[in-house]
Amino acid sequence: MNGTQAIGRFLRWVASASLLLGSSLYAQPQNASTPLSLQEALRRALQYNGDIQSALAEQRAAEARLNATRASLFPTLEWNTRSTRTRIEQGGGSSEATTRQNAITLDWLLFDAGIRETRIRQASRSHESARQSARVTIRSLLFQTASAYYEVLRRQELLRVADEAVQRAQTLLEVAKTQAEVGAAPAKDVLQAEADLANARVQQIQARNALRLAQTDLKRLIGWDTAQPLPPLQAVESPPEFAQPPTMEQLWQRAQQQRPELQTAQLNVQIAQLGVQIARVNAISRLEISLSGFHEMDPERRTQGQLRFLWRAPLFDGGLVRANLREAEAEYQSARFRLQQLERNLYAEVESALLTHIEAAERLGAAQAALAAAQRNYEAARDALREGAGTIVEVLTAQLALVTAETNLVQAVYDSYIAEWRLKLATGDPMPEE
Repeated sequence: MNGTQAIGRFLRWVASASLLLGSSLYAQPQNASTPLSLQEALRRALQYNGDIQSALAEQRAAEARLNATRASLFPTLEWNTRSTRTRIEQGGGSSEATTRQNAITLDWLLFDAGIRETRIRQASRSHESARQSARVTIRSLLFQTASAYYEVLRRQELLRVADEAVQRAQTLLEVAKTQAEVGAAPAKDVLQAEADLANARVQQIQARNALRLAQTDLKRLIGWDTAQPLPPLQAVESPPEFAQPPTMEQLWQRAQQQRPELQTAQLNVQIAQLGVQIARVNAISRLEISLSGFHEMDPERRTQGQLRFLWRAPLFDGGLVRANLREAEAEYQSARFRLQQLERNLYAEVESALLTHIEAAERLGAAQAALAAAQRNYEAARDALREGAGTIVEVLTAQLALVTAETNLVQAVYDSYIAEWRLKLATGDPMPEE
């Protein structure tokens, strides 16, 4: 309950902020020199993303429907005033008269076999379902934003790796040309070094374009002006430290208690079940009791009241009532099946997130060891070439292994960060800025 109340307070805060900000999304100054932290990116996404505003509007609509449904329990009082001006012409003369009527009317449905109360329970669950759906939208956006943030950092690192590979290939080409000129190496080594440099430049171009695409995606999520460059992102200081994850059973229990998607599906089952109850009441005979009356003050004072007892018994409607009942029962079965399949999907999602988390930890350690080995191998091949004991091919092979190891480590580091977020998303654990 505390978590739901906190989400409610957060959603009200975002709604208020959105009303104040209005259309000033891109009117705010955006300093491209101040580093953008992950927390600030998450805040901007929550503040400016259109999906969040849509979810908040749907929640407000559900709250309005709930209030409208609750109003059916109360009497309706209306003030009616009417003025009539009459002109009669007859026999060459005319007469005019003005009459006024002022009255207060009352209508109050006292009893309807519980249909109003059932509809109120339906609307209450629909309101809570809208709140949980807003949580789904918020959590999904936070995960997407964090993933996009790490993706930009990943692409920056991969571009750095590609730049260094081009520099090493350029240096190696110069060495190959020098050795070929003095006869210390065959001319084909120059061709091999030129091919390696050309391939490195292709990888550099691809890495630079991938970075631009990642930046565009992050701008989209956080509402950054597309015409303005992104500020520098705060780089991660070190790879995440992995602790022993809980068992699958423990994670699934947490997901069952915390996932808003599951709570929404459960509420939808309850809503459909209440719909069946309403359809069954409409399909049988039922009693309605209502009170109505008016108090007229002009042109003369008089008061009239009625207490009505209405017995409704469907005789023939072309099968409408029965069809409505079958529809409600089918919707209830559909909601139950959707809940059942959702539980399977969420279980698979939790299991996949756990396996990805474990794999990320294993890959990170292996990638660090592979990079250390590749670095030593490259330095040994390079030094051997300088001393005349190695060949260009050996250095090229070692350089390729080094680039592969550097790339694998970059991928492992940022995959590990995203794996942490994915596990939170799968289990329903609180996310930063949620």
